[in-house]
Amino acid sequence: MGRFFMNKIDELQIGKAGEHLVCADLILKGHIAFLSEQGLRYDVVLSVNNRLYKIQVKTTRKPQPIPQRKKRTEKYLFYLRRCGVGGRRSYSETEVDIFAIVALDTKIIGYIKNSEVKQTMFFLPENGIVLTAKKTLSAKKISEYTIESAL
Repeated sequence: MGRFFMNKIDELQIGKAGEHLVCADLILKGHIAFLSEQGLRYDVVLSVNNRLYKIQVKTTRKPQPIPQRKKRTEKYLFYLRRCGVGGRRSYSETEVDIFAIVALDTKIIGYIKNSEVKQTMFFLPENGIVLTAKKTLSAKKISEYTIESAL
């Protein structure tokens, strides 16, 4: 029932779920965090050592098949820099300090500094590996991006 139900939720509700998960995650890690007002360029405010950080939350439902691969690989896909209606605009360096990425199916959250974010980023599921002709390599996973590394 879980997967079927999640497919029926609209995008606005998916985004809200991600925002609430990020707030809960930060609070449970001992930080002060709260949701921002609607209409701002960021979704969550984080207070650490008397400094406020603006966090933009990006949420995806589940991994997607990645095209142009010999072997089918599923990864989480995030369009991080896009904002506004239809993603026509990009976030500036001053609008957002940290991007929080949320895999809704597993409720795993990662945090990336704005300066380290690319337009589009892919992440392996937690149990995923990338196989090459020579050896097995681990690719980046969402859980590797901690809030401590983003501060």
